[in-house]
Amino acid sequence: MMSPFLTQRTKSKFTFCSPAKTAETLFRYIAPEQVPVQFGGLYKEDDTEFSTSDGVTELTVKPSSKETVEIPATENSTVVWELRVLGWEVSYGVEFTPDAEGGYTVIVQKTRKVPANEEPIMKGSFKAGEPGKVVLIVNNPTSKKKKLLCRFKVKSSTESSA
Repeated sequence: MMSPFLTQRTKSKFTFCSPAKTAETLFRYIAPEQVPVQFGGLYKEDDTEFSTSDGVTELTVKPSSKETVEIPATENSTVVWELRVLGWEVSYGVEFTPDAEGGYTVIVQKTRKVPANEEPIMKGSFKAGEPGKVVLIVNNPTSKKKKLLCRFKVKSSTESSA
């Protein structure tokens, strides 16, 4: 409606997108760790665990496939993570696999389906008593690809007691 009254230069400053593509469009211009949660990002005011300086890894979960994020853990450390899937309707689980041969895999969070109306960010932490890796598993049973945002920290026992 306004188009005939705007110059081409002014028109080039606008970007229109559907609600489903809001987050993806914002990420072209703003880092996900700086986009507020309500717009598809990971930024929350008064977040005690993460700040905007903590980088976010973006992955694509292909249709009918599984994506894993491996976080190396040192002895007596605490691994903290945040995960967000744009598009939802995925299954999510977490395991700890020790480096020691013959060690047992620990299920940190049993795999469960995450509906679209649930809390947008999945958080968790695990205290590792031995070296190994925390594995975040996201299974996409749908026919559409999903974008996965993930960030994590590994704190040594001296940091977490301070």
